[in-house]
Amino acid sequence: MVKVILFDVYGTLLDVHSIKMVLEKYLPGKGDESSRLIREKQIEYTRLYSLRPPQIPYESFMSLTRAALEYTIQFIGKNVQDVPVDEIMSRYQKLEKFPEVSEVLDYIRSNSYSIAVLSNGNSEMLREVLNNSGLQDKIEVYLSASSVLSFKTDERVYKIASEFFKCNSDECLLVSANYWDIIGAGWNGLKTFWVNRSSSPKDPIGYAPDFEGKSLEDLKRIL
Repeated sequence: MVKVILFDVYGTLLDVHSIKMVLEKYLPGKGDESSRLIREKQIEYTRLYSLRPPQIPYESFMSLTRAALEYTIQFIGKNVQDVPVDEIMSRYQKLEKFPEVSEVLDYIRSNSYSIAVLSNGNSEMLREVLNNSGLQDKIEVYLSASSVLSFKTDERVYKIASEFFKCNSDECLLVSANYWDIIGAGWNGLKTFWVNRSSSPKDPIGYAPDFEGKSLEDLKRIL
């Protein structure tokens, strides 16, 4: 029986590619490509840092996002000094939410589930971006991978929720649009709901989500 519903933030509640409008402004004709590359490198860097040896210091999700942006600018063929990196990074704290998010969160709250976000972002970063998207009153608990100085899919990240809510891992349902996150959660005993907005195939590597839908509206039906 599910007691706790956990939401990934970036790509699940908030559209990480809504940043492409400001990217298009400064990287003309490359907004969409740049947005996708930033996301790719951002996740690559978190995976690297979750495997780092003890002597390598932790870097925050925002710091790795900035590194991904700077890499992308150079990949496109621009000088980092010629692009307003700070302005673009501030836009990353104003990502747009997906259209069904507010209604679905209200529905879940009205049905007495415990609700939280479980994210690579640190707590301050999460509060700002969710406040800017109008979701600050819908989620009270912010569980961050930064509390264990690591990132998904480190097993320690997926234990944060059961330890915080004092429940079994399989009483937690992780809702994520990122299939690698779904796999990480499932491998560590959580129930999973994959938000498959793009109708992508499942990665055939030995795990399938417990539930799947094309949007968070389908989560309501499952619950």
